[in-house]
Amino acid sequence: MDVILGHVFTLPAVILVGWLLSWWGSRRVRWIMLGAGAVVSVLCVAVVLRSAGPPPAPRAVGCRPLLACTDPRPGFVAIGGAIGLGCCVVLLLLTIGVEALLDWRRRRVVSG
Repeated sequence: MDVILGHVFTLPAVILVGWLLSWWGSRRVRWIMLGAGAVVSVLCVAVVLRSAGPPPAPRAVGCRPLLACTDPRPGFVAIGGAIGLGCCVVLLLLTIGVEALLDWRRRRVVSG
């Protein structure tokens, strides 16, 4: 269970914490952080998919069920990358909405 949590939820947690902390910085920090999180997430998925070759023949390795010889950790990294990318998309939409609301409030205070 620790392997699953370590590989799947680490990247989304780092993205979320970085996004929350970025609100104390400038807008540029927020957008760079979201972009970097998306790039790392895509790379996690792409590297795992690129490195995954054809499965070995069960008889050649000596495995009766094929899954007995399969290392699930790369799959968890790919799932973590996919969840991280989804997290970036959700935070992107949330950031656009919050920044639009803050701009609207600033304009309203200045004009009136």
